[in-house]
Amino acid sequence: MNKKILASQSPGKYHESVMVDEVIKSLHVEKGLRYIDCTAGNGGHMEAILKMGGQVLGIDLDPAMLAISQKRLEKFKGFKLVQGNFVNIDRIARNNNWFPVNGILFDLGVSNIHLKDLERGFSFENPEALLDMRLNPDTQNVKGSDLLNILREDQLEDLFSISLDPGAAKWITGRVLHSRMEKPIETVGDMLEICEGLRTGKPGMSVATLPFLALRIAVNSELINLKEVLPKAFDLLKKDGRLVIISFHSGEDKIVKDFYKEKAGIGEGRMITFAPIRAGITEVDLNRRARSAKMRIVQKL
Repeated sequence: MNKKILASQSPGKYHESVMVDEVIKSLHVEKGLRYIDCTAGNGGHMEAILKMGGQVLGIDLDPAMLAISQKRLEKFKGFKLVQGNFVNIDRIARNNNWFPVNGILFDLGVSNIHLKDLERGFSFENPEALLDMRLNPDTQNVKGSDLLNILREDQLEDLFSISLDPGAAKWITGRVLHSRMEKPIETVGDMLEICEGLRTGKPGMSVATLPFLALRIAVNSELINLKEVLPKAFDLLKKDGRLVIISFHSGEDKIVKDFYKEKAGIGEGRMITFAPIRAGITEVDLNRRARSAKMRIVQKL
């Protein structure tokens, strides 16, 4: 557990979850009904559900985040917190006798807390930090640096294509291959040096943002896990229950959109959102993470 992260989260100073009001409305939270938050994080969405009288099972892979949630929610009843990968939602729900449920939430990606952590490789601010990027080092063996040092050229191009266009993915792959011939890639600084000169077509954005995003997604199998978990989550819903997903990357959003369309097409679901719900201007001004947030909702028939 990262004690520095936990210590920084004093009451009233939590890094807030995105689109909390929209989540409550979308889930149709009511007193006594049951919900699952598959990405408990710092407990912001769970707190809002509990304040409305709902009961919620929170899942998170990162033990440091669960410790923050536990402290934040200690004054409430009607919740459980479980450390685990949300890809195992079916097993987790059954082990805790928490199914079927009225609504399920996914707030994908990582939190501002991760992005501000100077020790785990998510942040650019400490070049000397190891390029780790694992959400739970106790259960995950492969670090970001491992992937950069062992993957073949074609595998690296596929990895970076998650967030970069083909030309940029090929360019940075070449830089990785050249760099690791000279010495193993180990730190955030090593990766920042590799990214120098990359053209992403995103003015105002650090050239390292998209390569770091692609590497983090690969380390934590984020897109693979999302594809696998969606049908499991849908099956846990009661009739008229809602699956609410907030994504931050076009790859995530496409997976969610395609799944919702599939369920609607076979008559098992009704798409509540045909265009994603976006955060309001006020929230975006207060929380930069909300800029790229897209919420989609499907209801089980």
